[in-house]
Amino acid sequence: MEQMITMSINLHLFIIGATILLALYNIYASYSLKDEVKYINRMKYMQPQYLALVTTIAFTGIIVMAVNHFVIKPSLILMIIAILIIYFTSIKKHMIRKYANTNNPENMLYLRGFIKKKYVGDILLIILVGSASFMMR
Repeated sequence: MEQMITMSINLHLFIIGATILLALYNIYASYSLKDEVKYINRMKYMQPQYLALVTTIAFTGIIVMAVNHFVIKPSLILMIIAILIIYFTSIKKHMIRKYANTNNPENMLYLRGFIKKKYVGDILLIILVGSASFMMR
């Protein structure tokens, strides 16, 4: 049983690391890609991958929670709030990207700024929640 708990937590942490790497790539793409059409297309294909990783974080968290017999701790509530914040900001990013026009530089500038803030915020949120949950043990 102890091996299953350890494996579940390690899988959870591995996927969190992959999510942080993908968020870092999205920040890098925001700075490096100058062509607006190429940038929009790249973000259109990266968003489902990012959300799949965030969903996998939630799923592996549920597995860890099930192995621990669904004990509700403050760190668990903090993790749930963080996942919901990431989902809601991802929905807002999708809505902004949907209405962004490549011919309007102001919209594209706002989109790039929001994407940079969103992914930096997601990385900080994941690191803060992860460190807070380890401190609460």
